[in-house]
Amino acid sequence: MSTAQTAQYRLSALKIELAPQEPFTVLAIANTGNVPLDFKVRVQQWQQRATGEDELHLLPANSLELVAFPNLLHLPVGGRAEIRLGHRLPAADVERTYRLLVAEIPPAPQGIGSETRLVTVHSLPVFIKPAVIRRQGQLLNAQVQQGTLQMTVSNRGNVHIEADQITVRGLAENGQRLFELRPQREYVLAGVTRPLMPMPLPQDQCAAVRTLQIVLDIAAHPPTTQIERPTGVCR
Repeated sequence: MSTAQTAQYRLSALKIELAPQEPFTVLAIANTGNVPLDFKVRVQQWQQRATGEDELHLLPANSLELVAFPNLLHLPVGGRAEIRLGHRLPAADVERTYRLLVAEIPPAPQGIGSETRLVTVHSLPVFIKPAVIRRQGQLLNAQVQQGTLQMTVSNRGNVHIEADQITVRGLAENGQRLFELRPQREYVLAGVTRPLMPMPLPQDQCAAVRTLQIVLDIAAHPPTTQIERPTGVCR
């Protein structure tokens, strides 16, 4: 009978941002488990459709657009390694977006009765900032149905928006704050208008909610929308 293991390792970052004046960085990876690990590193171009779906295309191994080195890593138990990431691209008007794939290479089977191991792939967003940053966005089509909030974000700036930059507050009749929460992290790339995943609302005081206030905190005067007397806050 075979048993299953899951490798344990830690990355020093879950998002990477580069700039024209800071074109290089280092991502550290540490093996915190009790088995040796091997990884393959690749870079993908990343775009989004209006429906919110990602479009990903692997860069050729010899591409100099965005370079990750080394492409193969071996980490003994307790070992640590660094992935160097950099570009030589000129400053652009719009943020360039990529995904860094750090994929565990499954170990070779050792024969009947050997242990099997679940392998993982991390897909880290990589952003190359433009020379001048313009943050501009709008909240659209916010509505509540069956205990969930649905909304669309229109990114009219030249850098990405993160969904957890949105604050949702449930307010009572007298303005008392009943709850405050943020959506799970999603990305809306520059120039894209896309719906976010439906967001469950707290149910313990749902009947007392008289206003839903939604703030997109990306500027000094953040875009704000309110749903008055919302129906459907309670499931």
